[in-house]
This record gives sequence, C-alpha cells and structure tokens, in this order.
Amino acid sequence: MAMIEIKNLTVSRGEKRVITNFNAVIPAATIAVITGANGCGKSTLLATIAGDVSPDSGEITLDGQLLLSLSLPQQSTMRSVLSQQSNYWLAYTVRQSLKLGQSSDAIARIDSVLTQLGIFEIADQSILTLSGGQGQRVEIARALIADRPILLLDEPLAAQDMASCKNIIGILQELKGAGKTILLVAHAQSADLSWCDQIINDLA
Repeated sequence: MAMIEIKNLTVSRGEKRVITNFNAVIPAATIAVITGANGCGKSTLLATIAGDVSPDSGEITLDGQLLLSLSLPQQSTMRSVLSQQSNYWLAYTVRQSLKLGQSSDAIARIDSVLTQLGIFEIADQSILTLSGGQGQRVEIARALIADRPILLLDEPLAAQDMASCKNIIGILQELKGAGKTILLVAHAQSADLSWCDQIINDLA
C-alpha cells in the first residue's frame, strides 16, 4: 500500500524550476531517502510533501488522500516534520520547549524519547546552550513525540557523530517496524544507505 504517492510533480522556487514532472511511490512502513547534489531540490520536495510549499502542477497523496484537499490541522495529524534549521531566542529548557503546543499524550512521551536519543541529561538545560548536534536531536525528539504515521526528516544525521548516527538509524528502523513511513533527506553515498528501503536520487 502506498503511504506517499507523487504524480507528475513540478515545483518552482521564485523564477527557478527546481523539480520537474517527478513521480514516486513510497509504501507504508518503509524508509525512503532523498539524496543528490546541493540545490537539486531535496529539501523542496520534502517541504512540498509537508504542505509548506505549493507545487506548480501535479499531485501528492498521503494515505490515499490528496494533500491539497487536507486542511493544515488534518495534515498535522498525518505527518511530523523535521526542518534543517531551527532558531531559538527564548531560554526555555529542552523539556519546556518540547511541551509547547503538544498534546498531553505527546508530553507524556518526552522523557522516553529524550532517553532514546541519548539527551535525557540535558532535559532541564537551556535550549540556547546546546551544541549543534544536541539541538538537532531535540528537534528530532519534537518530531518523534507527536507519534504520526509519516515522518518527514530533513538531514536528521547532518550534525551527528558516528555513535549518534547509529543510534538514530536504529530508532528509525524501530519506527519502521512499528508501521511508520519515513522519508528523509541525507547527504550520503548509496553504499552508506543500505538501511533504507528506497533511494530517490533523480528529481530533475
């Protein structure tokens, strides 16, 4: 069964066409990765599937429903999104930051997800004091605690050391085993992506 289906998708950013007539099918309970050179449209594709960028033409369906027919609240019940960049300006603790805007069920998952990601010890630390890798794992935690059927992750491994990468990959594989569908962007050689079920590397 297709969880994400993309048909004849064309997307522009300003005057530049980034994605042209792109097609893909991502089955449920699999891990798919988008790779390619800088500027080839990886993040744009992910943002379009997330509903943050409007396509010029084509269609995207999530679990059989047309993305453009779904309201933002409906989309938010179907997917969690990790963006590349997060900007912090208020000195909330990690736990306080993760609680913002979350349901009681998501809040109840915070400590276990922080433990999974190896950052429970910074739960009460100011989010303004974190390293790049720690901050990225906090944002991964934000995506995971929502517990949505689809995870859209932009460069989740980019700022991580080898041990953290291995741990995050293991978590993603566990989520796949639990029925989640995961689409991520990664800068890596195909040989390093054997843990993924599908590699997408041609968005032209």
